Amino acid sequence: MTSEVDPRPRRTPAQRVARFLRDPRLLVPAIRRRVRPTPPPPPPPPVESRLTVITKDLPLEGLGLEIGPSHSPLLPKSAGHNVRTADHLDQAGLIAKYESYKPTSKIEVVDYVLAPGRLTESIDDRFDYIVASHVMEHTVCLVSFLQDCEALLEPGGVLSLALPDKRYCFDRFRERSSLGRVIDVFRLGPSVHTEGSVLEHNLFNVDRDGQGYWSQDASGTFRFRYSKERALETAVIAVQGEYVDTHNWVMTPHHLRLLLLDLYELGFIGLREKTFHDTLGHEFFITLSVDGDGAGITREELVVRSARELMSSENLSFG
Repeated sequence: MTSEVDPRPRRTPAQRVARFLRDPRLLVPAIRRRVRPTPPPPPPPPVESRLTVITKDLPLEGLGLEIGPSHSPLLPKSAGHNVRTADHLDQAGLIAKYESYKPTSKIEVVDYVLAPGRLTESIDDRFDYIVASHVMEHTVCLVSFLQDCEALLEPGGVLSLALPDKRYCFDRFRERSSLGRVIDVFRLGPSVHTEGSVLEHNLFNVDRDGQGYWSQDASGTFRFRYSKERALETAVIAVQGEYVDTHNWVMTPHHLRLLLLDLYELGFIGLREKTFHDTLGHEFFITLSVDGDGAGITREELVVRSARELMSSENLSFG
């Protein structure tokens, strides 16, 4: 048995280097033969729409309730959703309220016109899910609102909340709502927003560069929107027992998750976190249910994450 000998003489390393030095054009093909191309990175996951985030954990085949759809319902009946609506005015009242500065063509018949007091005093049906977008921060009592939503849900029902992140809206310079105040308001049971809450809402309400502030971009110049005189005049209305629309509860995402955990553990509410979606734009999202598993992390970790939400290196400016 004989073996074939490669007739081509093998170059020594020095000879190969000398060859490339004589003709550098040979270098690029040689490198290409030895270096595998880096595969392109995988495409980013598709961005979920706001509506998908709010509704993806809801049993949409069941009967739903949308609280406070205002001039733009998330789940309009005209689109075929099996949903009822609750608001502070009827259809005609909402049209009259918004016709001078908002489109009103989407306003639908309101099934439950909410009277002052508990939701359960105005609504006597039960639902498979409840949607409340930018509603809970306006409620007079956070605990009563959550208790009422629990009472209005069928077993296994889900409450879906979309909430403003105070860092990215006109509440930016307000303190977050404390557990103590949440419990005190529940115990005292005011029927309208208190003088202090109305004053704070007005005194710290800001815009940026003369425009309403709903953004993660903190560049530009902030200014207070209302004067001290306006704040005092509005507070007098509240003292007289009239409802003044107010951001009563001021939140960041993990701060609210911690607040809800404590309210559950202390026995004030029966709803627990089911799913959570961190801030998109200026808002974050959370679903609650009686059979929710909770946050899935310790209270200590929620405390840390909540504290980190207020750490910022932004160069803020007031005009």
